[in-house]
Amino acid sequence: MCRVAEGEHARPWPRTEAEQRTRELETLQRLAQATLRSLEPREVLQSALATLVHTGWFRCGEAFITGTAGLDTVAVGTCPYTDLKACALRPALLEWVREALEAKEVRQVQGWQIVPIDAEAAIAVSGGQVSRPFLNTVVECIRAAFERARLYTALKEKEAQRARLFKALLNAQEEERTRISRDLHDQVGQALTGIILGLEAALADPNPARLEGLKELAGMTLADVRRIALDLRPSVLDELGLEAALKRYTREVGERYGLEVELVARLPLRLPPEMETVLYRVAQEALTNVVRHARAQRVSVVLTAHRDAVQLVVEDDGVGFDPRRVASTRLGLAGMRERVELLGGQFRLESAPGAGTTVYARLPLKPGGRA
Repeated sequence: MCRVAEGEHARPWPRTEAEQRTRELETLQRLAQATLRSLEPREVLQSALATLVHTGWFRCGEAFITGTAGLDTVAVGTCPYTDLKACALRPALLEWVREALEAKEVRQVQGWQIVPIDAEAAIAVSGGQVSRPFLNTVVECIRAAFERARLYTALKEKEAQRARLFKALLNAQEEERTRISRDLHDQVGQALTGIILGLEAALADPNPARLEGLKELAGMTLADVRRIALDLRPSVLDELGLEAALKRYTREVGERYGLEVELVARLPLRLPPEMETVLYRVAQEALTNVVRHARAQRVSVVLTAHRDAVQLVVEDDGVGFDPRRVASTRLGLAGMRERVELLGGQFRLESAPGAGTTVYARLPLKPGGRA
């Protein structure tokens, strides 16, 4: 429902040009003070409209911001209009506001002045007469405050997102440390314990067969240590780059788990180290999910560089799943998404029961192929 707000409408109009100019300057000062106190875009519009109506320049007005459901009223100031009359005008007023926003210019319709503040916000005022220069100055004042509030809000949202991503990254690091600790304890630790016990037995009763078994166990333990080191940070990634590292990793995954892994890589140049690390980790996590959950026969890894981005796609022919019913943390999806988004990229996963799974990661490139 429309609201009625009393203002300074009894104030007499200035009789001289000097008085008019003084009143305009007073209004601009009050407008600047009111809008500068606001750090939210909606509050800026509310403060601006209240100032214009309460200082007596206009008898009524309404402020709008375009939302997901269309024009959203953020402030209403009417005096001495009744609620009934003000509300009866709103359907036509809304259409005039849409037209002004689309045209990006001030519209004057049936006594209303529709003033776009930016592409998504406008103020509509009526019941007053102001000079075009003064109106332009008022609009610029509101626009400056509105843009400042928008930038402040965007900065606040970005800082909040950065904090969320940083927290998630720390969680991902802790999960990685937990996995490494488990691998060392369950595999390497138990194997070394077996070797020690075997050597103690061999000291008491040397047996070639026992020693041969210990040698084989030591070799397997060494392979496990190398695998863990490779999972942590393959030296080939630093020495030869992402393409070479993925070739080695996909080959080892295929041989170890009996998967048909196809790698298609088209990278004309080395990528920045942080990009190579993120893309390698995403591919690594995606292939780990294939091995653990997908029951797939074939998986493809496609890495391509475009003019403005590099894209990684990992696709399998496994059993798939419903992403809405699986927590992202269970499959490492949150970690993949956060790594990609920290570099300003885009992450997407597509899957359905019986239809396999596809992971997309796209990172932006600056001119010259740099991140």
